[in-house]
Formats: sequence, structure tokens, C-alpha cells
Amino acid sequence: METKEIKRRGTRGITLIALVVTIVVLLILAGTAIAMLTGDDGIIKNAQLGKEDNDKGREKEIVTLAVGSALSEEEGYEIKREHLNTALANHIGTEGEDYILSETEPYIVKYLESGRSYIIDEKGKVSEYEEIDLTGVEVGQYVAYNPTVKDLSGTPVDESLTYISPKGDGKNHGNGNAPQTFTATANTKWRILSIENGTVTLISENGISCDDRTALWLYGPTGYSYAEQELHEICKIYGYGYGADINQVTGYSYGGPLDGNLTGQITGSGSRSITIEDINKYAGIEEDENGIIRFSDGAMVDSNYGSTINLTKGIYYPTITTEDGVSASAGMKEIRHTFYSYSVNRFCVQARDLLYDGTSYLVASRCTDASYWGAWGVRIIDKWTEGVEMYQICSGNPAGFNYVGRITYRVRPLVSLKSEVIDIEAGYNEATGGWKLK
Repeated sequence: METKEIKRRGTRGITLIALVVTIVVLLILAGTAIAMLTGDDGIIKNAQLGKEDNDKGREKEIVTLAVGSALSEEEGYEIKREHLNTALANHIGTEGEDYILSETEPYIVKYLESGRSYIIDEKGKVSEYEEIDLTGVEVGQYVAYNPTVKDLSGTPVDESLTYISPKGDGKNHGNGNAPQTFTATANTKWRILSIENGTVTLISENGISCDDRTALWLYGPTGYSYAEQELHEICKIYGYGYGADINQVTGYSYGGPLDGNLTGQITGSGSRSITIEDINKYAGIEEDENGIIRFSDGAMVDSNYGSTINLTKGIYYPTITTEDGVSASAGMKEIRHTFYSYSVNRFCVQARDLLYDGTSYLVASRCTDASYWGAWGVRIIDKWTEGVEMYQICSGNPAGFNYVGRITYRVRPLVSLKSEVIDIEAGYNEATGGWKLK
């Protein structure tokens, strides 16, 4: 029987092609794994984002807690820097080493370790804040802001651009004189008054009159009681244009000495009237813990400011409890002296031509001259004295109530502009309206 040789194929190991294929597969798997770890949507990136979100949440929560602590220190809904700073120090550490708190509202808290910042609005809401580069944007420059359009294509705003200030009476807001109409137009020029905390504040180049070219007349107890509200209501019509921050909240006081601490708010617009706080900032005026007003060089503004007059006889007061706006009878109440005056020469050079345009205009801040009985008025920039003065609207005495004669003044709106709408790349060109918006 013939024997057949059985041939066996021996294994000589994997071939070169198989090795290459194996290596390629391994590289693909490794690349996929690396991408899963380090890519934009990778595990490491997501972990980093998750940690960053957690850190932001923790930081924001701390600021929110500090705001709550600051609000609890006040009877009214007000955030004072001293209380906010104390609360932040308790939660974060040392100011200047661990965090920075802005000096003025809206308050901005910056964590120095993370570099992140958070802004606190007037309602106490906390949100993340990103600083915008405004290199080249300076106080005094013009901005091509148009209060009549809501976009760059020129679409008219939806809100009414006309406000009719009513005569009003003691129980209803008004100017105390007669209906006076103001309409926002595109021909008003706007200049930069301040750049603070990422907000660019614009001021009208000149004071603004009524549509019939007469200035605003605040008259009698109604004019005094509602002066701040009327000025802010008038200026509100300039704050609906493209780029205006309509999330602003404008507070005001109203009523007379017998009515208590009455306050109101205007919302939905990026514009308001200029106030004495705006003006004093450029004169270097501060009120110390004892209620004394001083200039930055230490000079006193008015030694009577903050003093309380104890009347020896009853007088008549402005009030919102009667139709005519005058108290029904003479009474006695301590009167706090809040009037003071100073020259516009006290304004810093940078802001002098912005705040004083050679005309007289009203400031949405009331005051009382209690040096003799009671004189109530609103603050003004006066062209005759070239100073910050008081326009006396009415006064009370034991015999009755006095209505001051007719004096009219213009208004000066301020617009809070969103800084991100300024077109930095286009550059500044005063001949074409200054800074354009994007």
C-alpha cells in the first residue's frame, strides 16, 4: 500500500499586511479615544466646562447672598456699598486681595483669582459681567444715537415718542401748570457723559424744550410733589432707540413732608432725567457719615445742609392727600434742610461744557430750604448765576401757602447705551455724527 506523505502548512507568524492593518486600527482607536478625551466635546473639555460652570454658580451664589445681606440692612429696597462690601468680605475675603467692588452703581464684583465679574442691577439681580473693550471711546465725544428708530434699518420704535405732562392736582401727578407736550426727534445730538462699569451714558447736547418751544413750568404744590416723576416721564421718551438699555430702573420720590417717604419707579426705557447725584459726581462732592456735604478738597458746600429745623409755629405743607395739594390746616413737623448751591466752575474741566451749556435746565432732585419756615423746590443749573441752584416752586408759612411766579426751564435726558453697540472698528468721526452703532 502506497504511503502518501502528508504535507503540513506551518504557521510562519502574522504577515506584514496584517501587522500594518492592526497598527492602523489601533491608531484609529487611539485617535478616537484622544478625541473623546480632548476634543471640543471631549470628556476633559466637558469636565473643565462643568467645573467652570460650578465655579461660576458658586461665585454668583455668594454675590447673591451678599446682596441679600445688604438689603436686609435697610428699611427700603436699597443696596448700599458699605453693607454689600461687608457681606462680600464675610463670604470671599479681603477687598483688593480677593475681590474688587466698584465704587458706584450698578455694582460690579470681580473675583481676582478667577478673573470673573458679576454685575448687580437695581433690583438686586446678579448676572455674569463681561467687560467690553472701549479703547478710544472718551467722555465728550458724540454718538450717533437716534431715539426714534429701533434698528439700524430705520424701523420706527413701537413706543410713543410723545409725552404730555398733565397739569395734575394734589392726588394725581402733573406739573401743576397746564398740559405741556414733549416729542423725541432724531435731530437731538448726544455726547458721552460717562463710561462706567461697561455702560456708556449719553447726555443731550443741549437742554430740551416743549414742542411749542417753551420750557417746562413746574408750579405750586403739585409741581413740587411730582417734580421728579414728571422730569423722568418726559425724558423716558428718549430711551427706546436702538442700542438703549431698556432694562434700566429709575427711582424717584414724591409727595410732601407730611406724606412720608413715598417712592416710585419708571421702567421700560433707557433714558431718564439728569439728577443732582450725576452732577455732584463731577464737582467732587460727597456726603460724609455725619451728613456733611464737602468738596473733594475738604471745603464745605453748605453748613446748613442736613440740619433739622424745629418750627415754633405751624405752617402749611405741600401734600398729596388733598385735591389742591396743600395741607388742610397748618401743622408742625421737623424740616430737614437739603438745599445747597455752588458754581459750575467746580465741575471738572472734562465735564464742564457737557453739564453747563449756557442755558438753564431742571434737575430731577427736589430740595428744601428750611432756613426760614419751609421753601420747597427742585434743583437747577442756572445760567444767570452759572451755578447749581434751587428753583423754589412753593413755600409754606403760618398764614397760608405761597405759589411762586412763572419760571420755566429746559430738561436734560440721559441715555444708558449698551456699550457693545458702539462700532469701534469704524472709528470716531465727528463730521459724520461721532461713533456709529453696529
